[in-house]
Amino acid sequence: MAGHPRRPVAPDLPDADATAARKRPGWRRRASSHARARRQRGSFAAVAALGLVIAVAALGVLDMANLYLAKRSLQNVADLAALAAVQQMDDQCVQPKATALANAASNGFSVSGTTNTLAVQCGRWDSSSSGAMSFVTTNPTPPLNGAQVTITKDVPYFFLGPKRTLTASATGKASVIGSIQVGTSLAQINLLNGLLGSLLGGTSVSLDAVSWNGLANANVKVSDLAAVATEAGTYDGLLAAQTSLTAGPYSLANVLLSAVTKDSALTANVSAAQNALSAIANLVPQGAQNQIKLASIDGTQALLQLGVANAQYAADATVNVLQMLMVGAEIAAAGQPAVALNVDLSNMSGLGSSLPVSAALTLQIISPPTIAMGEPGYIAGTTKWRTQAQTAQILLGLNAGISTSAVPIVGSILNLTVQVPLYVLVGQGQAWLESAQCAATRAASTQTIGVQTGLANICIGTPVASGATANSVNGFSCSTGKWTVADVELGTLTGPVPIASVRAPNLQVPVVNPASSSLAFDGSGNPLTGNTVNTNQIGAVLNNTLQSTVTQLTQLTSANGLQIKILPDTVVGSLVAVVLDVLRPLLSGAILPLVADVLSSTLAPVLNGLDTVLLGPLLQLLGVQIGVATVTPAPLACGVATLVK
Repeated sequence: MAGHPRRPVAPDLPDADATAARKRPGWRRRASSHARARRQRGSFAAVAALGLVIAVAALGVLDMANLYLAKRSLQNVADLAALAAVQQMDDQCVQPKATALANAASNGFSVSGTTNTLAVQCGRWDSSSSGAMSFVTTNPTPPLNGAQVTITKDVPYFFLGPKRTLTASATGKASVIGSIQVGTSLAQINLLNGLLGSLLGGTSVSLDAVSWNGLANANVKVSDLAAVATEAGTYDGLLAAQTSLTAGPYSLANVLLSAVTKDSALTANVSAAQNALSAIANLVPQGAQNQIKLASIDGTQALLQLGVANAQYAADATVNVLQMLMVGAEIAAAGQPAVALNVDLSNMSGLGSSLPVSAALTLQIISPPTIAMGEPGYIAGTTKWRTQAQTAQILLGLNAGISTSAVPIVGSILNLTVQVPLYVLVGQGQAWLESAQCAATRAASTQTIGVQTGLANICIGTPVASGATANSVNGFSCSTGKWTVADVELGTLTGPVPIASVRAPNLQVPVVNPASSSLAFDGSGNPLTGNTVNTNQIGAVLNNTLQSTVTQLTQLTSANGLQIKILPDTVVGSLVAVVLDVLRPLLSGAILPLVADVLSSTLAPVLNGLDTVLLGPLLQLLGVQIGVATVTPAPLACGVATLVK
């Protein structure tokens, strides 16, 4: 009942014993003491068991913490070894393995039998057909750009159980980026001003030598272009950007201006380059201009063809500002009607003729060139090069005039004016990055560039039919018919009187067939020993063929093509016409040898001279190859090693 003290319970005893026990004094106190002792012994056992569990758990935590720290340390070793390995890549995977082992040892990991192991597998980190990135180690397409380092280590438990094998793996990538640029170089200033102005539809351009030199010695990185090409300032923005050559905050000229300002260390004379780009940005094109796509990684036509799976891989690659401007101008003018080239020929020297020579030029860009930068080798599973540049397809017309007016012939009786219309139609050549290897220095680094020269057709005579397209280049042939090779004037007391013209059949210089070769350069873009310095001169490339053509012209007679035509009465009067008609056989016998003599003495040196001082530099500015390979590689950009897995 409530409020009453609890009575002790006597232990179970036989009835007699229990009765006797109850009669002894203090029996209740002793019974209670025994019960408490039994309860205390049970409590100590539980506490001991709980303490043992806690101790075992604590020891397990220590073991797990040790494994965690060991795993973390092992992963750090694998990461650093992978980063080191990809900086010394070779397709045989020899150097990456040695580098990874040395790096792991420097970080406290030593290979020991089956206890501590380190394996290196080389491959290629590339995009798959679905666009996802993956690391390919089975039959990867060279050059290899990645290394996977796998490390194992036996770590014993301090307290619980046997040893445990830990594994850490890391995959690093380091791309080698090469850049192939068209043959734009600093030629005569009048050619650069005239060419750029013509590509802008006839706009007047008057940059001075300092400005052009500033552009020729200015370079920008792809990362700089990405940062300034759009408001977003991203690589995706760079790939999506389409702009004009001039005008607007994101015109090509202004983008280059911002890029030069952003990273001025790449430009020799920053102020000169900035002034030139500012002036070009303010030019107003005459006539229609195409939009310029700044960069592409999917092969679509663009100023920069990036041969990489991700545009960011080409971040450190550099490109020349002058080349970007000229190629951009050609893209803007591609497919537009032919334009006259506004070049000053008054001070042109080196023509090799004492007779007065005039020259008029026209230019049509059929297909523009490209600048390529990216990794070497084939695209996986194809025979297409990752990084491939193209030269331009152009139609260049040159009408050379040679006059004997300053040096009359045949006792000042006759004067000849010889016209030589020459048309050069050039198909696209290609250059591709076959291989590249980074070393400790640029001088020790190497890059091999393959080249296939462009198809060339040269016509002398009737102009090429207008509207030539990229598809018509390969099947191109010269027009048939005859052309006026010379006009003949008779010297009289009242002045020269036109009396006849001489016609000749159109001639076609045999086609220059494409040829392939490989050129080797060091990491700075300098040709290695054994490479020939190439030129773009028609005379040098087509020497024998051109000389043969000149010979054909000089040997033409009335029997094999040259025809003399006496001008009608309306020009010289009926009486003179009657006399000339009577003297036709004599005139033919006198005039035709004179025409042949002028052609023989002046045509070859004039054509070679025009080639040296005009056609060659112009073609080089346009990025055109005729029978030779004009390749301008930029320094290799050895990519910073990064972890991808």
